[in-house]
Amino acid sequence: MRPSTDDIDIGKFFAWAARPRETPARSEELHRIVSRYLDEPDFAAAVDRVFSGAGLDLQVDGRDGIIVTARHHSLVRLTTGDIVRRAQPSQRTVIGAVLLAVARTAYPEAGMVDDPDRVAVFTTQSVVDTLDRAAQRLADESGEDSDVDDDLVEGWRRWLDLPPARPNAQRRSAGDRAGAVNRICKLLTEAGYLNARGDTDGGTWSARPRFRHAVATLTEDSDLYSLVNDLPAPTEHGPADPR
Repeated sequence: MRPSTDDIDIGKFFAWAARPRETPARSEELHRIVSRYLDEPDFAAAVDRVFSGAGLDLQVDGRDGIIVTARHHSLVRLTTGDIVRRAQPSQRTVIGAVLLAVARTAYPEAGMVDDPDRVAVFTTQSVVDTLDRAAQRLADESGEDSDVDDDLVEGWRRWLDLPPARPNAQRRSAGDRAGAVNRICKLLTEAGYLNARGDTDGGTWSARPRFRHAVATLTEDSDLYSLVNDLPAPTEHGPADPR
């Protein structure tokens, strides 16, 4: 029995969804698949059923293409914890902190996550500054009479243990604070979440729509939402109020 055109196109839709850096403007085939999803309700419903069975939610847009986010129960969900567990134990806290700080720096106010027209642009140095302020605040609040968790303080000390970037250095170091941020940003770029835009302030990055949806999903977890929003904002205003 030969597969139907719908079956073939659903398979192609799944394959394109696994290539998050592609957009309809760059591929005629992706443009065709996306257009069919947007123009044919029966085909869209069939695609939605397949993705829903895998625990995946879809956002399909003629400009941005296919954006997939995994629900908490999805077997194909890649969590922050999965990324952290692949690192050396001494690096796990730093990686987790950088991921959260990138999200916080890109979207310093909760309403920005819901704005599809806003292109978040940030620099490596702005993420470093966010982490430095958070670590310093915890250091100031910790003490014998403090109820700040000792493990939390120790985790942030691992960030402060990294040397700051040397001013006017001829070569960038992967072992300093800016280097740690750049490693995570490059990983997010390779995964289709960010675009690299230049070298200003250690590196300039812009968030792609997929990252905005990922941050929205990330902050649905109350613990992670609290961590993200407790980081000091890069402006004079305090953290955004939870919605």
